[in-house]
Amino acid sequence: MMIFRLLRFWRKARNSKLLGVATVGLLLFVAIMGNAICFYTFDGHENPEIGFGESVWYSVISVTTIGYGDYSASTLGARIGTVIFIILAGLTAYSLFFGLAIDWITDFAVKGRLGMSAVYLKNHTIIVHFPGESRVNQLIDEIKAEEKDAEIVIVSDQLEKLPFDRRKVFFVRGSTLSEEVYRKANVECANKAIVLARSYEDANSDAVVASAVSVMDHMNDRLHIVAECVSEDHKRLFQSVRTNAIISGLKMTGNLLVQESVDPGVGQVIDVITSNQVGDTMFSAKVEESVDISYADFAKLLLDEDVNVLAVNRGEQTFTAFREVKPEIGDRIVYLSRQRMLWNDLMNKCENSRVGAL
Repeated sequence: MMIFRLLRFWRKARNSKLLGVATVGLLLFVAIMGNAICFYTFDGHENPEIGFGESVWYSVISVTTIGYGDYSASTLGARIGTVIFIILAGLTAYSLFFGLAIDWITDFAVKGRLGMSAVYLKNHTIIVHFPGESRVNQLIDEIKAEEKDAEIVIVSDQLEKLPFDRRKVFFVRGSTLSEEVYRKANVECANKAIVLARSYEDANSDAVVASAVSVMDHMNDRLHIVAECVSEDHKRLFQSVRTNAIISGLKMTGNLLVQESVDPGVGQVIDVITSNQVGDTMFSAKVEESVDISYADFAKLLLDEDVNVLAVNRGEQTFTAFREVKPEIGDRIVYLSRQRMLWNDLMNKCENSRVGAL
C-alpha cells in the first residue's frame, strides 16, 4: 500500500515542483532518521561503538545502496527498521528523487529549446524578430566578432524553436509586444537591443518594430536600441519612441547597389569597414571635452597613427568636411581603426603624433 501511495504522490509531484521536493525530502528524512533511531536503539545496546552519528551514517549509506559493509543490522528490531525505513520507504523515495530530477532537467532543456524558459543574463544583447535564418546568423557572427563571449537572446513568435544551436545564444518565444516575454529575456539587465523588421514584405512591420521599441524602452530606459525601418515613409512612427538609431536597411542596400554600379569598388570597401570580421572597422567615440583644434588638424594627427577620421556627428548634423569645425562635448567621431578607442585614447594618439613629428 505504501508503494502505491508514494506513486500517487509522485504523479502529483510531477505537476508541482514544490510538492515534489517537499514530499520526497520529508520521506527521505523520515526514512533516514527512523532507521537511525531503530539501529541506534536496538544494535547500540549490543555494540557500544555504535553512536547516533554512526547510525545516521549507516542509514544514509543504506538508502543510497552503496553499503560499505562497516555496519549492518544484527538485532531483530534493527532489521525490521531496515525493512520498513530503508527497503520500503528509503529506496522508494531515493528512486523518486532521481525520477523527479530527470523530469525537471528534461523539462528545462525542452523549454529552453522551445523558448519557454526565462534567461538570467546581464549586459546581454537582445535580437527582436526572426526575418530569416541567414539574416540572424549574420548578425550573431558580427556581434561575436566584436565580443567572442557575448550573450545573445533572440525574441520572436515567428518560430517554435531555433533552427541552429550556437554557444551563448538563447531563445525566448512569444509576442514581441508583451512585457512578460521581455521579462523572460531579462530586458531590465540587457545592454543592447537590435529590433529587426518582422518581414520585408509586411506593410505593418515598421509599426510592430516601433511598438516593440516602446515596450523595451518602458522597461529599461538605459537600453541602447537600434531599430530597422523598412519604409522611409514610416519613419514618423519612431518619432514618439526613443531609439538610439534607426537603420533603413533596404534604402542603404539600394544606395550601395547604385553607387557600386557607377563607382566599382565601393561595395568592397563598405563590406570591409562595416564588418567586425575583416580588416579595419568603423568605430565611434564620444567627445568628452572641448579642444582648441579643428577636426581637420585632429584628423591629420590621427592619420599618422593609422586612425582615419571619416565623419563627425553633432546631433542630427553630420560633417564629412570639417576644416572649420572644432570638437564640442557630445560630438560623436566616426573613425576607421583596428581597434575601438575612447576619446582619451584618441587624444593620446594625437599627442604621440605631435611628439613624433618634432
